Amino acid sequence: MNSARHFIRLLALLAIAAAAFFKARSMVVPADFGKLGHFRASAITDAAAREPRHLGSVTCAECHSEISDPWSKGKHSVPQCENCHGPGMLHVKVVSEDSVDAYPDPIKQNKNALRPTTGIRECEWCHLKTFERPSTLKSIKSVGEHITATGGTFTPASKCTDCHNPHTTAVK
Repeated sequence: MNSARHFIRLLALLAIAAAAFFKARSMVVPADFGKLGHFRASAITDAAAREPRHLGSVTCAECHSEISDPWSKGKHSVPQCENCHGPGMLHVKVVSEDSVDAYPDPIKQNKNALRPTTGIRECEWCHLKTFERPSTLKSIKSVGEHITATGGTFTPASKCTDCHNPHTTAVK
């Protein structure tokens, strides 16, 4: 008889915990969560209402055709300009002399509101040999080894762009 009372108390405690869980969940999880997938359905309209930060290489080509034309014919025509230079929206606003005060993005502090390029870091994002990179992608173990293997002299100031045009990959 004592075991039955313990069991009933345990069931009551579990029922209270389950009720508290579902009440807390209903207060925290938005009503439209999970209707279209594992996200808020209203997130789609929220995202569509935001101003796009990435404009695409076609937009870059409108002002930078001297770079875009050879880029579009080279091996680097797959990565978009913004992969190396950062999102273009603030750049367009800055060169158009539009206000960027309302944007919290720190990239607006940089010259022309673009990500500063190093001539190595951007190249390593795709070409540094790692186990997960496809073997079809040209990759190197290190910039120093690559420069030495190709007959050059590596210094701390050496950059990939010293020998390669970053937009076409052509060796200078």
